[in-house]
Amino acid sequence: MPDAIEHSLVKVLRSVPDFAVLDDPTLLQIVGASSNLFWPEGATVFERGSESEALYIILSGEVSITEPGGDGEVEVSRIGPGTSFGELSLLLHTTHSRDARATQASELMVIPRQSFEELLASNPDLAHTFRHRAEERRPVRGEVEEGA
Repeated sequence: MPDAIEHSLVKVLRSVPDFAVLDDPTLLQIVGASSNLFWPEGATVFERGSESEALYIILSGEVSITEPGGDGEVEVSRIGPGTSFGELSLLLHTTHSRDARATQASELMVIPRQSFEELLASNPDLAHTFRHRAEERRPVRGEVEEGA
């Protein structure tokens, strides 16, 4: 019997720390439920105040996360391949509190809200990881909203 052919996106997901605990069939389910979309340099992924519709995983490129501050935008973080973002708004069922913009041409895996919620419901360890992160970041979010 020939060796199994491993899906390239499963390999990518396995390298994302948040998803490393998942088995191959679960990773393949995520791939099947997601879309890979391209954002050119400078394109907005989502804006502050917009509805949170998905979890994003950077496959290539770079994304800047910003918030209003001073005379314009303040960069909170700059993230690259293998990083997920957008989960806080999904978990808290709120709108986005920051802007996300591609600083380089970027390919993102987009996991829709429903698929993300189903994934968390069927994987307690993954749900714990994301919920723990949300709890850690919640005080920061409150400070941002109160100062806005």
